[in-house]
Amino acid sequence: MIKWIFVSIIVLVLFVASSFILEIDLSRIGGRTLRRIIIFNNQPNEFSISCSDGNSTETCSSYYPKNIEFEDDSPTTSCPEYFRWIHEDLKPWKNTGITREMVERGKNISHIRLVIVNGKAYIEKHGKVFQTRDMFTIWGILQLLRLYPGKIPDLEIMFQCGDKTVVNKKDFQEPQISPPPVFHYCGNEHSYDIVFPDWTFWGW
Repeated sequence: MIKWIFVSIIVLVLFVASSFILEIDLSRIGGRTLRRIIIFNNQPNEFSISCSDGNSTETCSSYYPKNIEFEDDSPTTSCPEYFRWIHEDLKPWKNTGITREMVERGKNISHIRLVIVNGKAYIEKHGKVFQTRDMFTIWGILQLLRLYPGKIPDLEIMFQCGDKTVVNKKDFQEPQISPPPVFHYCGNEHSYDIVFPDWTFWGW
């Protein structure tokens, strides 16, 4: 009897979990099997949170707008200051561009491959990461796609989720060898790692 109760509980847990997150194998893209991450839940949920004073409770709405209207959407004449760092990080590929071969050379030093096609994210995992860093990086990307529907271009990038840089400049001193473009939480003057925002502290 206890055995059947235990099995029933496991089935119930799996059924409930599958209503929130489901991974479906897609057709092979470029010879690699990727997974499309689909998040869905037809029932509106509200989650109670405890406020810092310990005496009151508020409710977090599960409503997520398809996009957010910004109050000031007037065109600007200049780019924000941080744009110069984007150009600085991408400077190693300014003259050559980024080729398929360069991207693939980053596979062995990356944890995940992110592909965005028509506003949908596809993920290929290359290695085990610390705790849930990869999932919270993916979560951040999904929020970006939700915030700017139809505005994120199709792309494919390799992503490293560790604490230390992996594309060291000393390994690419020959002019005929271009470094692989690998996005990362960190960078320094001795590496070509492309700095990317780190959401993962929320997932520890």
